[in-house]
Order: sequence, then structure tokens, then C-alpha cells
Amino acid sequence: MKKYSFFFHYRKQTEGMTVHFRGVCHPCKFVICNVPCETKYHKTQPYLTMNGKASEIEIIGEKIIIK
Repeated sequence: MKKYSFFFHYRKQTEGMTVHFRGVCHPCKFVICNVPCETKYHKTQPYLTMNGKASEIEIIGEKIIIK
């Protein structure tokens, strides 16, 4: 299965997380990441993101599972 880049970060306005996958922003409260990821620092906001490659994400209520 093909893998696509993703990243997620904290979003203060919603007091939760935002997962960006395949060009779509998915707001959520909880993230479960089942694939390797690494931190990336930026000079502008969001200052810290977690980046990796995944084949799919699953949305269950306020939770996103990265597979």
C-alpha cells in the first residue's frame, strides 16, 4: 500500500490536535500514531510538528489513528 506524508501539531484555538494528511486538515482531540514519526522545528507557528509517512488514517469520534 502506498504511503503518504502526514504531520500533526497542537492547535490552541480548539485545545486539541490537527492531523494533516493528503492535503486535508483533520481537527481532533486525541492522536494514536502507529507508525514511526519525527519532530520538526519551525521558525513560525506551528513551532513543532510531528512528521512521518502513513498509508491511511482512521477517524473515530474525536480520535484519529494513524496507520
